[in-house]
Amino acid sequence: MGLLPAAIEWDKIAQLLWVAPLAGLAVAISYSLMIVGFARAGETRRDGGRSVTAMAYSALAVLSTIAFFGVVIFGVVIIIKK
Repeated sequence: MGLLPAAIEWDKIAQLLWVAPLAGLAVAISYSLMIVGFARAGETRRDGGRSVTAMAYSALAVLSTIAFFGVVIFGVVIIIKK
């Protein structure tokens, strides 16, 4: 028993073709910004750099962590609803 061509929802497949790469980019970019923020904030504090720079990198780390977990949780919610 095979799939009938009429049973395939082509609009859902087309949506998947642009949503999946976009979601992958969102996860990759937010995670990499999180790593950069934490690493640079630590380096700046360790080297005795300006506190403004360390705070800026810390803010980047915190915001990108929130974005990363937001994207992951949103993806899990979407999977559970389907």
